[in-house]
Parts: sequence; C-alpha cells; structure tokens
Amino acid sequence: MNVHSHLFVLAYLPAVLVLWRLLGGRLGNQAAARGLLLCAGAVFCGWGSPLSLLVLGAEGAVSYALGRRIARDRSRGKPLLWAGAIFLLAVLAFFKYTGFMLSLTPLEGLFAPPAWLMPLGLSFVTFQQLWWMRDCYDGAAPADISPLDYACCLTFFATATCGPITRVGELAPQLRRPAPFSWDELAAGLYCFALGLAKKVLAAGVFANGADFGYANAGNLPPMDAALTILCYTLQIYFDFSGYCDMASGMAGMMGVKLPVNFNSPYQALSVKDFWARWHITLSRFFRQCVYIPLGGNRRGTAATCRNIMIVFLLSGLWHGAGWGFLIWGALHGLAQVLERLWKDKISLPKPLAWALTFAFVNIAWVFFRADSLNQALTLLGGLFQGGWGLPSKEFAAALPFSAVGKVLNFLQYTLQEGGRALVYWVPLLALPAGLALLACPNPTAQAERFTPNVWKAVLAAVCLVGSVVFFSGVDTFIYANF
Repeated sequence: MNVHSHLFVLAYLPAVLVLWRLLGGRLGNQAAARGLLLCAGAVFCGWGSPLSLLVLGAEGAVSYALGRRIARDRSRGKPLLWAGAIFLLAVLAFFKYTGFMLSLTPLEGLFAPPAWLMPLGLSFVTFQQLWWMRDCYDGAAPADISPLDYACCLTFFATATCGPITRVGELAPQLRRPAPFSWDELAAGLYCFALGLAKKVLAAGVFANGADFGYANAGNLPPMDAALTILCYTLQIYFDFSGYCDMASGMAGMMGVKLPVNFNSPYQALSVKDFWARWHITLSRFFRQCVYIPLGGNRRGTAATCRNIMIVFLLSGLWHGAGWGFLIWGALHGLAQVLERLWKDKISLPKPLAWALTFAFVNIAWVFFRADSLNQALTLLGGLFQGGWGLPSKEFAAALPFSAVGKVLNFLQYTLQEGGRALVYWVPLLALPAGLALLACPNPTAQAERFTPNVWKAVLAAVCLVGSVVFFSGVDTFIYANF
C-alpha cells in the first residue's frame, strides 16, 4: 500500500488513528490497541503480496528468539549474534542481490527470486532486526519487550516503507504507552504530514519529470540540459526522501509516538562528513554503531580509520542497491570522507566555497546512483564538457510540468499567442530556482517541535493536502522504497 494514495490518505490512516486513540486512550485497553496496530501493520505490509508476511514473520521470530537468548547469556552471545546476522543478511541477499551476482556469471537470467515473497522495506527491517540483536548483545535492549511489541515494531506502517531505521528499545515502549492525546500534537502531526506529502507529490514529482527526460536522452542533451538534469535528480531525491521523513514523523506524531530525526537539511552541509550527519541519520547511526565501531573505529591509527570509513560506505552503497553505480556512489562518498579526514588540519575553506564544493560533489555522485548503467552516467557527465552552453531547450522545459499543468500552459499559449509561448517556456523552468530556495527552509519535522497552530498554517496544510491528492495518479513510489 502506498502512503501517497487515495486509499491510504482518505481511509486507512484516518481509520487507524481513530481506532488507535479510541482503544488506547479513551478505553484504556493498550493490549487491544497493540493488536490493532499489528493487524494494521500486517495489512499495510502485506497489501501487495500477502505471502511476504510469511517471510517477515519467520525472520522476525528467529531474530527475536536469538536476541532474547543473547540477552540471557551475553558471555556466549557472540556466536549467536553472528549466526543471526548471517541468517538475516542471507535473506536480504537472496532477494536483493541474486540477480546481480548471477549477472557476473554465465548463469545470468537463469533465476530470479519471487518478488511476491519479498517483504516490504526488507532492507530497513533487516537493519532494524540486526540492531535489535546488537542491543541485546550490548545489554541495551529492554528486558520487557514482548513478541507482540517486537512484531508491532517490525510492521509499524509509519516506518515500514522507507524508515527511519528504529531501535526496538526506543520504539516499542512508545507503541505500548503512547503520549496522551493532544489537539496541538494532532495539528502538528497533520501539518508535518501534509507538507511532507506535498514535497513528495508536488515538488519531487516535477523534478522527477526533468530527471527522467534527461536520463532517457542522456546522449543527446546540450550542456545546459545535462546540468539541469543532474540538478533535477538532486532536488528530486531531496524532496522525495525528506518528504517521506516528514510524513513518517507526522503520522507517528498524530499517534503520540516520536521517531528519531532522520533528515536535517543535508544540502546545507559544508563537508561530505557533515552531509552524512544530516542525510539518512539513522542509517549513519546504524553503520557507526554496528560496523564502524566494531571494526575499530578511529582507535587503531589513521590507515585503519580510513579503511573502516571505506568499508562503511561501500556497504552503504551496496545496501542501497545491487549494481556498480551504487558501489561507485558509496566509494566516492567514502573517498571524499577519507580525504577530508587527511586534510582537515591542512586546509580551511571559506564557508561559501565549502558549501559549493560539497553541493557540487553530491550532485556528481548522485549521477552514478541514478543512472541505469555506468555508460549512461559517464555520457551524462561528459555532456557537461561539450561546447554550446546556452538556455535550456524547449523540450526540457516542456518535460517538467505535470500533464494537467502542461495542458493548461498549452491552452494559454494558444490563447495568448506570442506571450503564451514565453509563458510555456519560462514557467516550468521557474521550478528549479524555487526548489533551490526551498532548500533553505526549515524542515517541517523541526517546525513540529515548536508548533503553534494558526490560521495560516491550517490553510497551508489544507492546500498541500488537497493539491497532493489531486496529483496522486501521476506519482511513482518513493525512491527509498526501492532499497
């Protein structure tokens, strides 16, 4: 089930919120409320492929039992921790990396894992379970987590699609005893959800059109179109992922649950290290605590630290997808952080220059992340070095707006004639400077922390919600839902 669909926004979410607050609040039956939450999560996660719940349930039962066994005897827990990690990663590898591995052999195309068995958000739920077992080994997992608590965490609809990657010990107590109902918190959550939905549907949708057009025609783009194609994807993934993070926080907030911050204006970063302190924060936290520190962190000298950084970012690239482009993207970010670490005491850049270099690097790295092949990525980047820089092409400008908006602009072009042609060309292109300007705005999640309801915020939320619902039909799934 998509969180940007009429079914979810107009039926599923309101029903779950009302029943959750009714059972857990007014009736005071927390067991029934958690039962409702588990059923709602099962419906959400199994909507497209019900049999995938068998896989999720089986690995959830194994990881919960192993975690409890590890917690009871931590002195002998390391073999069990390794066994659980290998099991969970094997399931993940089977569904996500079988095709890629077979492509390296003569057996390419011989077998493909059944998509109808793959659990929704498998990458996220795998890391959540790994983190649970690690917390059990470290003695950080609460002793009172029941199987029902654990199942609710794994299927929690607000985080199931794209995270954030939550620790069971942080989430389960909130699902068991959510904060008391508050109209102000409900308003803050709805505001956050509405603005996040508009980011995804309206902002990311427009930039997706530009990115899709550019990548589909990578070999035939003039330099300006190539540059704007790269920028479009940079803006698309920003509004897509930040939009979902806002929606997840809003949905949880309306339920009285507080999720960890997962996104904090990453394109304002002054270094690649700073970028990763702001982008997908829970993923960085997972890799730091479950990979980087166990490898030795920065405690074994510069060479070992640089090695550990590269391992973490190669794994991050591989986690995002099975392909050379993802590995190159991860390697580029790892190499950038290694160089920053080696040069941090030797070079000091003015903040505007540091921001410009970081933003340019992130743009270039995203090309390998988005491209269908290395050849397409190199072709698009090579287009930047051709001659003939000028204004964007009419074809690129025409590709940006939604189809309904394009029809309105075409009508105005016919009506206004000469002025209409300029309108049809320039209005879609104004989305790019508008998108860049929005990068400086506070995240709705941050605004919700100090939210005070007023008429203007209510109007803005209503416009975002209604506008998003109108354009649902032309929007694809979240980018991070693919990972």
